[in-house]
Amino acid sequence: MKVDILLSGAGGQGLMSLGKVIAAAAILENKFTTYFPSYGPEVRGGTAYCYVKISDKPIASPLVETPDAAIILNQQSLEKFKNRLDKNCTLILNSDLIQDKPNLSAKKIIYLPLSKVALKCGDIRCANVVALGALIQLNPDILKQETITGILKKIFSANSSMLNINIKALSRGHEAAKNH
Repeated sequence: MKVDILLSGAGGQGLMSLGKVIAAAAILENKFTTYFPSYGPEVRGGTAYCYVKISDKPIASPLVETPDAAIILNQQSLEKFKNRLDKNCTLILNSDLIQDKPNLSAKKIIYLPLSKVALKCGDIRCANVVALGALIQLNPDILKQETITGILKKIFSANSSMLNINIKALSRGHEAAKNH
């Protein structure tokens, strides 16, 4: 098993944190992983992205040419990466912030209102976790939801309110992809 994941959105949407959560969960599941963030000038507002690779064998390079799965949270990020998405990609797009839907040949393209779902969970900042829940539903062999829940419990151990919101967001993302 090997999966290359692209996470992209506006700086401040929590994509770097999401990449770290995915990589940490992979390690807990005894998988090899790499996490490759792009910070540069893309802090707060510009296009920020990271790559995460997960494999059952050692990984030679953290770079991702054509992702197997992608979470893209805004239009600017979709424009930047649409030429790297191919027919084998599972693509989760935030329909709240992506209005122009280009003709893509991805294996699965799921438009979900990630921001609206996050608001219903209690905080728009958890749209990234809603997307992760959807990704796990669409690709259950990547990671276990229980492992992600354990990581979230560690991250938000001092803030039970945010923990509950993020657990709800993970579950709602899972449900949204299942019902899509």
